[in-house]
Amino acid sequence: MINKVNSKTNITKRHLLLRRLARTGEASRLELSRELGISNSRVCDLMQEMLDEGRLVEHAGGPERRGRRGVPVALNGQFGHILGFDMEALRLRLVVVDYAGRTVWQKRQSLSETDTREQLIDNVLGFIESCLEEVRPRFANLMGLGLAANGVVDVKRGVILRYDSIPAARDLPLRDLVASRFNLPCCIEDNIRCLTLAEWNHGAARGFNSFICVAVRSGVGAGIVIDGHLFTGSHGLAGELGYLPTATNSGWEILQNLVSETSLKVDVETENFELTPGRASLAGEILGAQLASIAVMFDPQAIVLAGGLMAPDGQIWPHVGMTFRRLALPEIGERVSLLPAQLGPFAAAVGAAYRCFQKLHPVEMHRH
Repeated sequence: MINKVNSKTNITKRHLLLRRLARTGEASRLELSRELGISNSRVCDLMQEMLDEGRLVEHAGGPERRGRRGVPVALNGQFGHILGFDMEALRLRLVVVDYAGRTVWQKRQSLSETDTREQLIDNVLGFIESCLEEVRPRFANLMGLGLAANGVVDVKRGVILRYDSIPAARDLPLRDLVASRFNLPCCIEDNIRCLTLAEWNHGAARGFNSFICVAVRSGVGAGIVIDGHLFTGSHGLAGELGYLPTATNSGWEILQNLVSETSLKVDVETENFELTPGRASLAGEILGAQLASIAVMFDPQAIVLAGGLMAPDGQIWPHVGMTFRRLALPEIGERVSLLPAQLGPFAAAVGAAYRCFQKLHPVEMHRH
């Protein structure tokens, strides 16, 4: 029994070390020991095991002795590769990231007619299959596939409960459909949470402990990080910002019916779109007002704005910023930064791959 407990504890500690390196890159054994609260000797033993397996590499800057605590270690990108898939109303995307989290391949295509459930499934599975035909000859060890799904998602069951922009997606068991078709370990997560993870690891939110990521794409969603943890809510549905009730001159409407690519009838990736000044101003003011409310509620370090409509040199951004500063509680508005996302349109797919990495290296609640 003691050996089983020790083995389980060591696996958890291995996974903690791997997650830490995946999130922030290389680190020395001593840094890892201090940060994670694992003894120096245990960290050295576990690092040596994973170096021998090829999971890790050392970045020695000279004739350093192998295993020396000051020598930084990092994930070995060539150990394997993980797929990340992102689905929204207008388009599909897929990336391949190496074990160290670097994107090494990507592809996108428009999402064609989805009037029926069968059409939707055929489009999604057909796109993934065509990508795998290109990817498998190049990357031998495909370790898993992370799915970033739009709409209201039941992560535990792997089901899209509903997606207003695609009615055919109601009660769609996307995770199981993909896993059974392609015989890969598969997980699913809300696509804006995936985007949030990507920006947290390698983008605008790197180094933050509490922030909100708001994405305006075909819909509107948010990822919430509080005290270093991705907040999902009591029912796993936190961040459905697109359904926030918003007052208009003609009554109440939900936010994504006022501010999104779908509601504004633009596709920011395939056309040189231009909004009328009035529409840009109204969309920016509506969003800025809601961000002011969110800032007062959560008092984050920053709010990261993602999506093509939220480009800092675009038409909407100035109106968002001016409205936010005007309406937010001054003591909060002066301290909370509005930051543009850094990782571009494939960020949610990259975040889905990282979510899959987390699922492949699960960490139970554990006190050191």
